[in-house]
Amino acid sequence: MLALVIAVICGVCVLVTAALWARHEDQATIRERESLIAKDMVASVDRILDNVTASQHDALSTLPGQDCTAVEHRLSELETYVLYVRSVNLVANQRVYCSSALGSIDLPLSSYLPIAPSGITFDLITGTPWQPQSPVMPLFVPTHQKTGLLYVVESTYLADTLAHGVRYEAGQVVLVVSNARALNARGEVISADSAAALNGTRASSSRWAFSIAVAAAPRFISQTHWKYGLLAGTAAILLNLLIAAAYLIVFAPRRLLLSAVRRALRQGQLFIAYQPVVEIATRRIAGVEALIRWTHPKWGDVSPAAFMTEVESSNLLPAVTRFALQRATSDIVQRTDIRPLRVAVNVAPMDLERKDFVADVLAANDTLPDDITLVLEVTERFLLDKHPRIEAIFNVLKAQGVQFAIDDFGTQHANLDLLGRFPFDYVKIDGQFVRQVDRGGSELIRAIAAVSKHYGMEVVAEGVETEAQHEALRSLGIPFGQGYFYQRPVPVSQLFVDNSVSKVVTRTRVTP
Repeated sequence: MLALVIAVICGVCVLVTAALWARHEDQATIRERESLIAKDMVASVDRILDNVTASQHDALSTLPGQDCTAVEHRLSELETYVLYVRSVNLVANQRVYCSSALGSIDLPLSSYLPIAPSGITFDLITGTPWQPQSPVMPLFVPTHQKTGLLYVVESTYLADTLAHGVRYEAGQVVLVVSNARALNARGEVISADSAAALNGTRASSSRWAFSIAVAAAPRFISQTHWKYGLLAGTAAILLNLLIAAAYLIVFAPRRLLLSAVRRALRQGQLFIAYQPVVEIATRRIAGVEALIRWTHPKWGDVSPAAFMTEVESSNLLPAVTRFALQRATSDIVQRTDIRPLRVAVNVAPMDLERKDFVADVLAANDTLPDDITLVLEVTERFLLDKHPRIEAIFNVLKAQGVQFAIDDFGTQHANLDLLGRFPFDYVKIDGQFVRQVDRGGSELIRAIAAVSKHYGMEVVAEGVETEAQHEALRSLGIPFGQGYFYQRPVPVSQLFVDNSVSKVVTRTRVTP
């Protein structure tokens, strides 16, 4: 009875915890997305303002104070080199007296900047005296004590920049200047109070006096609530089922499962299946991924999901990883003549922490000829930033020619900074994104590919299942693909020789 009461209390605690967790995580996810978009928008606007003030600045700074008729042609010529602006104007003694667009004019500087500038100053206004309904950003840059340059920046460029945030699940993106006025993604100047009313996240520029306020789209918020609600509900049900199972079963099945795996390793029930990675442009085989499989004499084929999670958190992991490394390298060297070739092996979090991991990898790598490369695949869910030895492991193994791939990229709210902090060679885009590439979902893949290229990494698209997906990836310039469209995981003896595969992938001879 006491055990039953404890089980019931634990079940209630699981439900409450799941609800609290879902609430916390969905809010954190929403804020994280808003913050990411806001920071990206800040960087984009920073680049616009930096470009405006830097382009031809030395040449332009010599013009204020000179007679307009003498310099207006030179001013118009230099203005063509300055992006994002409607006009560049000369200012002397608080008056705008010469315009690259209009020539000689005479207006008080206050027509553009209500507050007398002291240093570099900019603002948002609803329009100029000539185009009162067309918002602009006047930007004043002093050149001498009483002279300066007045750039009239087109708000259209700023609004277009803000509109990019809407594509990434932002409902509203607003540029706030000096906490006085704001510009929304539709190019409308609104009050700063309206921007402050947004229930979102704000990021400020470190170089310019503006900030970006972002509120997530209602659809994204709803999807996030449902996602974490479903995850929490599913997890609560599963945990309560586990609690019930623990109440009914005296001995946990984990020990029995690990004993069975240990016996399978000893008796040769474990084997390696291989799935090819192809060059999308040529469909030439570039590598294989080695996947552990288990055929039990009584249970038949056992899914890796049923035992690898337990293995990865047990003292059996070193033996299983060592088996995968040795068998994969041996199979590829002895039983294929595909050259050059990459052979990828998945590694677990505990692998990265154990002392003999580097030695195991180097021992396997030493058996490979120069035209076969060993690739270790890790996933972002491993939270590599929490492993203090990871940087040293990367350096030692890469020095010996071992390469690294980040697997399932994009499935765990990936921090793009991860690509900058660790020298990965490949980024494997998760199949859930690849399945959308031929249905208008190519922008995310294009963005991941661009960031990967920036860091010198190649992209592998996982889960390619159709010709349409293959062609869409080829048009995006994705170099490598992997999935059932090319070939399912098979023993090394069947690698690349299935008739259905030969229609898609260039047939490759396999040595007996």
